[in-house]
Amino acid sequence: MDYHWQPIHSPIVQVDWLPFRIPYVAAFTTAHGQATVRAGAIVRVGLANGLVGLGEAAPLPEFGGGTLDDTLAAVAHIARWLPGKFLAEAAALLDGLALDAPGMSAALCGFDTALLDVAAQAAGLPLARFLTVAAARSVPVNATVGAADTNTACRIAAEAVQAGFGTVKLKVGVAATPSAELARIAAVRAAIGEDAQLRLDANGAWEVEAAIAIIRAAEAYGIQLVEQPVAPHDLAGMATVRAAVHTPIAADEAAGTPKQAAAVLAAGAADTLVVKPMMAGGLRRGCEIIARAQAAHVQTLVTTTIDAGVGVAAALHLAATLPTMPFACGLATGGLLASDLLMHPIDIRNGTAILPELPGLGVRLDDRQLARYAGVWQPHTA
Repeated sequence: MDYHWQPIHSPIVQVDWLPFRIPYVAAFTTAHGQATVRAGAIVRVGLANGLVGLGEAAPLPEFGGGTLDDTLAAVAHIARWLPGKFLAEAAALLDGLALDAPGMSAALCGFDTALLDVAAQAAGLPLARFLTVAAARSVPVNATVGAADTNTACRIAAEAVQAGFGTVKLKVGVAATPSAELARIAAVRAAIGEDAQLRLDANGAWEVEAAIAIIRAAEAYGIQLVEQPVAPHDLAGMATVRAAVHTPIAADEAAGTPKQAAAVLAAGAADTLVVKPMMAGGLRRGCEIIARAQAAHVQTLVTTTIDAGVGVAAALHLAATLPTMPFACGLATGGLLASDLLMHPIDIRNGTAILPELPGLGVRLDDRQLARYAGVWQPHTA
């Protein structure tokens, strides 16, 4: 797919980036531990015609995405080669870079998003419609609960349902014993009632036998989906879990890149693939994962990696391109952070995210929030 690069005959003249550190509103707990700060960088690409595109490069070290220093080094490396290039040339350069270097997938996501933002602005289209004319104008989203304390998790989950969310995703793999795990799941189910969907995300915390036992027992509480029950590298184990339980299994960390997603599909390890642009290396690679899954008759959903507003907007536009939406997407994560860095937050109403209508990403940075949570713009230097 050429993404309509060719009609834009204006070279890149500006490349810079802005590191940020945003605290979580409350400690966010997964099987990898507690997170208190989200760090990344906003990437900016400007053309000679005055159009400027934004992207976000925010790695998750605990998920194997490299450190912020790794990502900033990758951003600086890529930035050297972009000035003077047209969009098609810049996109080809990104496509030639491997994703396995530390920090590279997040850096590529930032630049890929920025190039697409500029191209969609030039076309006068919201980014999702630039990617596909059949893009949706809104996307159902789930609430995410990352509180380890059961009472707190129940309160947050119940408040989400009261606010209109139809799906709650509970981070699991954080309890000391399987019985404590099940008690926490049961309590959250009771808190949200029978009508709301309950999804579990283990982030690879369980061994195969434990995963089977816990999921089978948890099925009494009406589980919609279990994300990444076992370690991402254990595709055979995932396939074993999938065959042993009734609840659909989703590959998350195991399907980060197109190459990894292809391996998951080949192993028959998942019913659904979770697509994260920050791990995939950008929106175009995310589209590739979605297309691979569709060809294999496997469902997909899109989530953020708990990004700032630019990253959330990018993931929202990608989610709007999904051919089907059987599951709510994990895009309502902005409230987990103290700031989204945007002038206007992503519009979420009754469990639905509304796409911005302006061309491109459709978001603008807020200088006041940048002054509080970000550093200074780092320009490319030859």
